[in-house]
Amino acid sequence: MTRYFSQCTYLVLFLVCIMANVFVYPIFSKYTNITSSDMQRINNYHETELYPQDNVTPNTKDDGTSGSRINVTVSNLNWFDSVHEQFPTYTKTRVIDVGTGLTYYVYRNGGHYHADVEPIDRANTDIFFKIYNNEWSWARRPVWVEILPDFWVAASINGYPHGNAYIKNTGIDGHTCIHFLMSKTHGTKRVDEAHQACVNYAYEHRDELIKYLM
Repeated sequence: MTRYFSQCTYLVLFLVCIMANVFVYPIFSKYTNITSSDMQRINNYHETELYPQDNVTPNTKDDGTSGSRINVTVSNLNWFDSVHEQFPTYTKTRVIDVGTGLTYYVYRNGGHYHADVEPIDRANTDIFFKIYNNEWSWARRPVWVEILPDFWVAASINGYPHGNAYIKNTGIDGHTCIHFLMSKTHGTKRVDEAHQACVNYAYEHRDELIKYLM
């Protein structure tokens, strides 16, 4: 009898695994309001930067003094190995856009394959929207994310709200995504080349971060 129940248990687990692989994408798409065509556009989007279109004045804070008094570190850390734990759910953090230097704050509200985030309030939504020239877009942008005080990680964002929003009165309907080294999209569970290109760009330009922190 014990052997019979054990075999049944394994059979049930096997069927659950099969069902999960078959139905996880449609369930996820419905839950986050992302259609299959949306997901295809997200994963096929190869515009890694918007710099030629930027009309935003950089938010520099260079007062002519030496930046040596500010000790900051920028790393290119693997999402699954470290960032996922160092940037836990319900954490507030600072994000700086590499192209404009504009700074905004977000809460991480979830995400397993990458971080799902929302601006903390309407003022930060307005900054985020300004980074995208006041037009929501799936385009990827390189950013630096402060996961610990003065400890930053190279990352990539998109600018199209989707799925559920958990913070009220922010002026944004849904959340957006932050990708790090080797993170993946939720729908396809694939590493996104465009996001990775932006992550690499942010890391290669890490020395520029200091001018926005002075």
